[in-house]
Amino acid sequence: MKIVFSNQKGGVGKTTSCRELGISLSLQGKKVLLVDTDPQGNLSKSLAYNETGLYDALTDGMVIIEPISETLSLLSGDIRLSLLEKNLLGEIDAYQQLSELFELDCFQKFDFILIDTPPSLGILTLNALVASDALVIPVSCRMYSLQGTNDLMNTVSKVRKNLNPDLKLLGVLINAFDRVPVIMREIKEEIEKAFGEAVFSQVISKSVRVEEAIAGKKGILELSTRDRIKEEIQFLTMELISRSRL
Repeated sequence: MKIVFSNQKGGVGKTTSCRELGISLSLQGKKVLLVDTDPQGNLSKSLAYNETGLYDALTDGMVIIEPISETLSLLSGDIRLSLLEKNLLGEIDAYQQLSELFELDCFQKFDFILIDTPPSLGILTLNALVASDALVIPVSCRMYSLQGTNDLMNTVSKVRKNLNPDLKLLGVLINAFDRVPVIMREIKEEIEKAFGEAVFSQVISKSVRVEEAIAGKKGILELSTRDRIKEEIQFLTMELISRSRL
């Protein structure tokens, strides 16, 4: 299954959730590929990666998938993707580049392909939406957290109508949640009211372990510490697997 993580609002934990769920799935024995379509390349930088990545695959057919572990691989992204996005403007097949790439045999061995996207609704994000089976929308409990979400859902509707009728909303993921401030609980209720059952029941708490894991190029589940967030990621992984089967 190909799952895209998208939200045009930055700072909502999109890259982190894509990364941690990918690592968690791989630790369960699933064959997982992480695909970085963001020119910032933060997902790639958080792992050991080869400089030859998605840009090369889409421009000259050089597909180099970097093994991170026996069950986890990466197709990296970098600043050159910005140039690719500019070059695709006006091309007839601009939005099918990634879906056509995924048809190659080397991508068929993966149980899950998780795609990180830029914080925008440009050509790279649209490519990811067209190429995916399902969408996860990460959000944070901050003021105006739902700002821009209507634009994303309108874009998803257009993608379904014109390019990918099978794209489904897998869920809305609440990230970096702090249970203490009243305002955070109120925003959480606002998100749940807006999206209803689409919201994942498992919320991911705000934790310093996220930065520790990224600094160590590991997943949170691979850290030696014992924290609530580990259990949260495990439960979220099971919920994602369950929803992906529906």
